[in-house]
Amino acid sequence: MPTLVIFVALAILLAIILAIIVLMPWLRVDRSAQNDQLIALNVEVFKERLEELKADFNAGAMTESEFKTQKTELERQLLLASDDKNSVVLNDGLKEESFSRGQLLKAKREQQFTRSSKARLTLLICVPILMILGYFLAGDRSPVVNLWQAQDKVGQVADDLLTGKIDAPPEWATEDSVGLMGAIQTNVHHHAHDPMRWMRLSDILLAFEANEQAMEAQARAYRLAPEDENIAVSYAQTNFFTSGGMLDASSRKALEGVLQKNPEHQGAQMLMAMGEARSGNYQQAQAWVERLKAGIMAREGDHSEALNSLDELSRNIAQQQQASLSAANNSTATASTQTVAVTVTLNPSLTPLLAPSDILFVTIQQASGGAPLAVKRLPASELANAANGFNIKLSDEDAMMPTQTLSKAMQEGKQLVLKARVSKSGQAMQEAGDLAASDLPLNYQNNTEGELKVTTEINKQLP
Repeated sequence: MPTLVIFVALAILLAIILAIIVLMPWLRVDRSAQNDQLIALNVEVFKERLEELKADFNAGAMTESEFKTQKTELERQLLLASDDKNSVVLNDGLKEESFSRGQLLKAKREQQFTRSSKARLTLLICVPILMILGYFLAGDRSPVVNLWQAQDKVGQVADDLLTGKIDAPPEWATEDSVGLMGAIQTNVHHHAHDPMRWMRLSDILLAFEANEQAMEAQARAYRLAPEDENIAVSYAQTNFFTSGGMLDASSRKALEGVLQKNPEHQGAQMLMAMGEARSGNYQQAQAWVERLKAGIMAREGDHSEALNSLDELSRNIAQQQQASLSAANNSTATASTQTVAVTVTLNPSLTPLLAPSDILFVTIQQASGGAPLAVKRLPASELANAANGFNIKLSDEDAMMPTQTLSKAMQEGKQLVLKARVSKSGQAMQEAGDLAASDLPLNYQNNTEGELKVTTEINKQLP
């Protein structure tokens, strides 16, 4: 039976049950009020009968003792009728009985206002229909309906794929690839504790190049079955290649768990060798390669091709190590020679503003801001004494922090600017009245010499 039909049928049944639970107390006849009405009716009948007895006594139709006896009997009947939950109307003879029954029917008609079976049936039908219409009209349910239709059509194909009964879906099932993928994902979530379904889902996602979703599926499979060697190695391998050849903490933990149980697992050893090489741990990588060679050579048969591949891997690791050492040496040599030679001049119009106590600050920092990478603090009187400008050299020796140096910033390709300012107060923070030069970007990328030469002019007064 189609899923949509089952859903609608169950929804209608549930709505009817809820309607019955909610509406029936409201539709039920209030019998306590009916009993109160009968008691009131008995009191009225008692009063009428008492008036009749008084009229007969006054007319001389009965003696005083007969009057008292019948009055007592009438009061007793009233008390008995009031105590009885299924009250009846007082009667004393056919005339009074006929009258009382007529009054009772009239009271029932007044108490039971229109509550016919048709009205109840109408309510029980309308409430479920309104609930169903509200469900479908409150939002777009087409994706849910499409998923149900896909499950009815290709649900079995999805289950066969995930359980390994078939390796590829039939051609007719691939016509609606979105529906098939939805059915596959729904099947996996219905069997969320089956690690193999998560693994097969990751294979399908990798075929669609959905690497992040595939990694999430494999991570769930690994959490469900961390003791399974195949799942652990597959998870680490996929994570290794999708993260640019790096072993993160979870992948390394998975491989270490496999090697702890099976030290000769070649797949785990190979991943450890490649991961250590990518992390710069070349000696550990070479050690893993040697373990692989020893394990292969211990087996019978011709394994020359595998050994040649391992030799090639070992040479590649050695080349990476040599290149890393060369780059480090070049970086050290370059860093030691990174110097910025600055010529600072003062605009003649600002010479009268220069005081003997002024301080000259020359700094280099990142264009985005932050602490200076190099800073010089000198008397500003040097500017007045230098006709062709005042020459200053900035290098790593002028760094404020040993971890934030000029050469390191240049090696990382940071955007740097040169700042020159004459402080009137002698403080490092700029203040109104200070003399300053415009920020000068440093173009050091194309500099082939160890020293970068720049010139800046102090030409304005800060407001």
